[in-house]
Amino acid sequence: MLDSLLTTLGPTVATWATFFAVLLFAYALYLLRMYRADQLRRRLSQIQNFQIPAAGKSSAQEGGFQVHWLKPVGELIAPDKEWRRSEIRRQLVKAGYRRQSAIFIYLGSKLFLSALGVAMVFIGYIVTGNFSQLVTPLAILAMILAGGFSFFIPDLFLGRRIAARRLDFIEGFPDALDLLVVCVEAGLGLDSAVDRVSREIRISHPHLAAELGLIPLEIRAGKTRREALQGLADRTEVDQVHSLVTLLLQAEQFGTS
Repeated sequence: MLDSLLTTLGPTVATWATFFAVLLFAYALYLLRMYRADQLRRRLSQIQNFQIPAAGKSSAQEGGFQVHWLKPVGELIAPDKEWRRSEIRRQLVKAGYRRQSAIFIYLGSKLFLSALGVAMVFIGYIVTGNFSQLVTPLAILAMILAGGFSFFIPDLFLGRRIAARRLDFIEGFPDALDLLVVCVEAGLGLDSAVDRVSREIRISHPHLAAELGLIPLEIRAGKTRREALQGLADRTEVDQVHSLVTLLLQAEQFGTS
């Protein structure tokens, strides 16, 4: 009886599943196109108004689906041990995500994409008319593989973003160092010079400018110069920046120029 019911409903279910799959795919392409267009408009607006591009997403961008769906899911599966959370936050900071909710959105996106991968395999079996084979070992293995691969997609995205930011640090550091020397020789203090350099390179090297701009802000918030400079070296993980920070810390310690 079940076979006859599946035979009767199979074409109808497959038709509707195909329709919704195509509809979701078209909607995803539309959102991607609108997102890229919005990125371009925002970038042009920042250049026109001479603003520093935000390192992470603003509160307006970090809304809707991320806050209402991904964040609660991420809070449920977030590790209890603080050292594990600190390690995840450290990677997110390297990628430019400094908000407190970033770790929960990141974990929630991993679980959401994993469930989406399983759902895509499920829909694929329905569309191809193999609904009765969903309980076979091959189908279960395909769902597990799809879910496992999708689970690590945010890690791949995070790694690529960290690599892109690190490349920007490496390419922009020589220009920033030259400007820093000029500012110091012109009579500016180190903190003022770093702040001026961050404002000068915010168009050509926005990621490095954002990291340099954090130094005077952290000092005003109560951190020592040593802690602020060490934080810059830890966030960038670039040998040249480490060398500069070491030089500045030694100069401050021994009172040299």
